[in-house]
Amino acid sequence: MDVPQPVLLVVLPAGWETRPEGVAELRRCLGENHGGRLTLRMATTPLRSPLAHYCGLWGRAELRLARRDLTPRIEAAFFSLAWLELGDAG
Repeated sequence: MDVPQPVLLVVLPAGWETRPEGVAELRRCLGENHGGRLTLRMATTPLRSPLAHYCGLWGRAELRLARRDLTPRIEAAFFSLAWLELGDAG
């Protein structure tokens, strides 16, 4: 019987952009180091930042390591330019 592959679902806030090299590094690390795959979705409700959901079968220790490894890569892969709009308002 095949074991289901772990999945990292990242929900992006509306208006956020991706850094292609950051997403590639996130996918590489997720696949090579944790045997998982990445799924991206746009949020339908307001969010402040990307929301990571670790879906599927992750062992407790594996999940802890994955969060440690992947959180900075998630932060590096996505960005918002909303702060520019705040600068224009003043």
